[in-house]
Amino acid sequence: MQLPAILQEFQDKMQAAFPELYAVPDEYERVGISLCLIPIVQSDLLDTLVKQEFGAEGDFPLVGGSRGNQHRGIMPTGETWMYCCCGNNTDARIGFIQNIPQYLSHPEALLNIEPALPGEPFLSGRLVFSSHFRKLFQHYSLVYEQRFSSLNLGGFITTTLTLDDLVLTEPVKRSIEEIRHWQHYQEQPTASLAFTKRLKTGLKVIFFGKSGTGKTQTATIIAQELGRPIYRIDLSQIVSKYIGETEKNLSKIFEAAEHKNWVLFFDEGDALFGKRTSVNSSNDRYANQEVAYLLQRIEDYPGIIIISTNLKENIDPAFLRRFQIIAEFPMPDQPQRKAIWEKLLAELPKGSVELANHEWDEVAKTELSGGGITNIVHYALLKSSYQQSPIGLPLLKEGIIRELRKENRLTSL
Repeated sequence: MQLPAILQEFQDKMQAAFPELYAVPDEYERVGISLCLIPIVQSDLLDTLVKQEFGAEGDFPLVGGSRGNQHRGIMPTGETWMYCCCGNNTDARIGFIQNIPQYLSHPEALLNIEPALPGEPFLSGRLVFSSHFRKLFQHYSLVYEQRFSSLNLGGFITTTLTLDDLVLTEPVKRSIEEIRHWQHYQEQPTASLAFTKRLKTGLKVIFFGKSGTGKTQTATIIAQELGRPIYRIDLSQIVSKYIGETEKNLSKIFEAAEHKNWVLFFDEGDALFGKRTSVNSSNDRYANQEVAYLLQRIEDYPGIIIISTNLKENIDPAFLRRFQIIAEFPMPDQPQRKAIWEKLLAELPKGSVELANHEWDEVAKTELSGGGITNIVHYALLKSSYQQSPIGLPLLKEGIIRELRKENRLTSL
């Protein structure tokens, strides 16, 4: 394979600077990696290549490529990849097309071709790094994924916590295992077995329970563990009083997420997934149309959708039938509360907490959520730091009273 000189020079420089990115034996994959880096590092390179190879500027079908709304240079497509690897050699091109599955389909594929527009050849889709490649090299800013900040309908969420930092019930742990099993199955070649046609597209999950029981943290952690960005939908931006606007906003999210392995997280999803009402007015009819539209979109979404809600009973039964996993996050009992207190206080500097053995049971007696306990520890940490004194039982009780006052529960003391 003879690369155009300008591309070979670029690849040599990138390989010298980032040998870890090029640690693959296959020449075609190395060329694909270089092409994905061009718009980031040297955005005019493909335009220059076209001019050198064809003696003119402009669009040349043989080279492929696409242009964005803001990016002014050529962005590589599958056709660009094939041209750089095979030139105009028809036999080489046929071999390239026949071998495409080995580059794109296996679980550890480094490259991906985004879906082409309807009716257009599949190689006209944009060439991008695969989610596996991004996961391997997420510490490189070169493979940073655009976060759709212009979508303005939510935002990506992250956490530094792991599942070991949470105190979860056994049913919740089993539900997390089911999500892992689904991801594992998706990554296997056997996922194309005939029975797959009977399975629903994607994975739909409901986390329900009172506020502060860890629904959002668990969703964020499991998404990061699977190597998938998690996008939390802002329902205040989605739901509109104007007819058709809610559906339009939902369409923007699903279209942006569909081929990017996002986990879509509907926090406090009752507003969208609530029960349909009897039709007594035109408003009721349009509200029910929104539910019907959402049913169809979640049915077709190929990735993971997680909905959190305080009450499962608030969710329309038509949605419940479409969800494979429904997990309850109950309020922690006393042993679980004690474990949460111990985990949180153990993270503080040594010597900053002074509690006798029986005092651990004392603080764990009051019924609180994990989020409430976190608030109390944060309050105690700030106050003890200001007073330059260790955290003891009196300070924690002060924090407990403060938290109960926020929840209008002082009568339970």
